[in-house]
Amino acid sequence: MHNIITGAIMKFIITDLDGTLLHDDKQFNGALLDQVLRQLALTGDHFVIATGRELKWVQKVFEGFTDRIDIVASNGAVVKPLGQPAVKTMLSQDTLHDLQAFLTERGPLPTGGLRTYTDTEMYLVDGMGQIEDQTYTFMQELYGEIHQISSLTEVPGPVTTVTGRWNVTPKDGTNMMERLNASGLPVFATTSGYGTVDILPDGVNKAVALSQLVRRIDPAGPAQMVAFGDGMNDYEMLQAADQGYVMPNSTAFLLEQPEFKHVAEDNNHDGVLKTIQSWA
Repeated sequence: MHNIITGAIMKFIITDLDGTLLHDDKQFNGALLDQVLRQLALTGDHFVIATGRELKWVQKVFEGFTDRIDIVASNGAVVKPLGQPAVKTMLSQDTLHDLQAFLTERGPLPTGGLRTYTDTEMYLVDGMGQIEDQTYTFMQELYGEIHQISSLTEVPGPVTTVTGRWNVTPKDGTNMMERLNASGLPVFATTSGYGTVDILPDGVNKAVALSQLVRRIDPAGPAQMVAFGDGMNDYEMLQAADQGYVMPNSTAFLLEQPEFKHVAEDNNHDGVLKTIQSWA
């Protein structure tokens, strides 16, 4: 893919959100982001958010910027190029039924909530622990009424992801991720840390979604991808990028990988945006 302004290969600058672009309080430096987007616009390059957060969440938090960015949401289950409709990969209702049976019969059950979403509704499964009050309040603002259900089988249609939190001990989330991926269910489980596990359709991850996004923007290729991340749900994306950058606050596994460069400043000090700005 060649840049229509300079004739150079177009770059896709990709960033995770939590622990990467966002501060710990889920805020970001809007003035600096605006400067970076202006910088990229001069060369015709793309700024991409690739996150485990839902599309609706991203559009709310980045209101005022979404007409300048591409989005990969739900850890790759949703691909939204700028100016194009979102394309989604879904968990079927049959898979939701089998997942509910797996959790109930084989356990352990989540301790920090189990939730899923359609485009307009949010569902919380009873008996699976409680999500944090701050998260609940924000989700109410996004979705209105939050539906309490007794089972995933009550969700009225396919969904992009199911998210649960196993957080009694530090390894609970990773252990559950591994068990789900070995279960034989048509799912791929990944974690962003803190015991949170996102359960996606089989074959879905950020790297696959980014490849789809690039092809949708211009199938002629080639393109150059630079990616920033901090968690295990970023690993495939960082590997697939021409250059991966990891945050100082990244999980130990990512920091130990020799192929990734290290961002100088952490997420609370705008390390991603400052790194991009330094390339000008």
